[in-house]
Amino acid sequence: MKLQKLKLADIEPYKNNPRKNDAAVNAVAESIRQCSYIAPIIVDENYVIIAGHTRYKALVALGMDGAECLICDGLTEEQKKKYRFLDNKTGEKAAWDLMKLEVELEGLDLEGFDFFGMAADLPVDSDGSGGSEKELTGTTEIDAEVFGDEKFKYECPNCGFRFN
Repeated sequence: MKLQKLKLADIEPYKNNPRKNDAAVNAVAESIRQCSYIAPIIVDENYVIIAGHTRYKALVALGMDGAECLICDGLTEEQKKKYRFLDNKTGEKAAWDLMKLEVELEGLDLEGFDFFGMAADLPVDSDGSGGSEKELTGTTEIDAEVFGDEKFKYECPNCGFRFN
């Protein structure tokens, strides 16, 4: 494997990519705009994308000419297909711990972009957490007289927990 800057025109999307990613391109482009391009596109020795189709589309949408790519040579076609599938599928297994997410996002300037419009599709555990470890203590119960419902910005689509 080697990291190399490639022209986007030289990178070829995998023709049989089963992932429907067009709805995510704008959010990924905004993430790149706000935080810079960090995660390289993974390509094979022929510059065919193994992982990173959405990043590729986002970079094209941003008008970029090139991108750092991780070139993986020597993989079999079966290994490439497996990695394409597993790279996407394993991310679907993760869930969000909404208490920790609230702490992480507190005071974060997302520059007006509504990343939370995507939150309706985020998996959360049945107890509203992302796992069995609970590092944060406290309660999700709020005294309605002290803090009315109208003051919450976000609501978990699965458990109904409201937070800012």
